[in-house]
Amino acid sequence: MKRKITLYLISTIFLLCSTPISTKADTIFDTCHNTPYTIQTVITDASPSANLMPSLSRTSHNITKTKTTYMRDSSGVVLWSVSITATFTYDGTTSRCISCSPSANAPATTWSIKSISSSKSGNSATAYATATHSSPSSSKDHTQSVTISCSKNGTVS
Repeated sequence: MKRKITLYLISTIFLLCSTPISTKADTIFDTCHNTPYTIQTVITDASPSANLMPSLSRTSHNITKTKTTYMRDSSGVVLWSVSITATFTYDGTTSRCISCSPSANAPATTWSIKSISSSKSGNSATAYATATHSSPSSSKDHTQSVTISCSKNGTVS
């Protein structure tokens, strides 16, 4: 009997550990009105690890994802970006955001991040960033936000 229980536990752990992990990223492109910029939004796994120890009741699940909006010039070069990483809990009936963290990056030399903040409410979280574009004659601020949300079944958008 003890051997059967041990074999059952080992088989269960093997099945849980062999769950495939998705690294698929959802990408959306859009144009920024009245500017030569393109906005690219990407959703990725923040931490590509499966939940190896799910609760016995299987009623509540957590998922962590990152959604990033990239501001690109007409050549496709990333000027700056804003991201929101959020952890959601969902159970098939409802979902809610339990934590979020914003970040921003300006790899282009004429751009800098001026401010960044975030908020969460219900089943969504939003990051807000302002970047400054500096030229020899002037500087101009550009603001962008990115919102991530989770459905009651764990679909992140």
